[in-house]
Amino acid sequence: MDGGIIEVGGVKYPVACNAFTPIAYSREFFVERKDGSRRPKDINEAVSMVLEVSATSNMPPIVPLLEIFYACAKTYNATAKDKTDLGKSFDDWVCSFPQSEFDLEREGGWASDVMQIIKDNYFPNAKADVEAATAEASDAAASAGAGK
Repeated sequence: MDGGIIEVGGVKYPVACNAFTPIAYSREFFVERKDGSRRPKDINEAVSMVLEVSATSNMPPIVPLLEIFYACAKTYNATAKDKTDLGKSFDDWVCSFPQSEFDLEREGGWASDVMQIIKDNYFPNAKADVEAATAEASDAAASAGAGK
């Protein structure tokens, strides 16, 4: 995705997803280690978590979606000619969302837009690899009780 707009509570956030997005993500988010040190998070961890949780609960995990959204907004900010300001920290940015925006079951909301970014950029060939399988005659006959 070279660019797009995701609207949250009437505020439009330009977003982009490209080769810079994993860098923007790892600059913003960290994993705390037991010894108190930290390492940058990898965006693939968030994508994997979104897929794993979505597959088991039919509901995407909100924090990784928000982190990916923020990284895409930061990507746009870093690459835009007009340098749209996203000067808020992640925590302040999320806190600025209206409560109604956290309804992940609502169609057409920011969460579905971020899910589409994940599909388009991290799994672009998924549609091409998945085709409807036609039933074979032998399977149909077996299910009808043939072969007894």
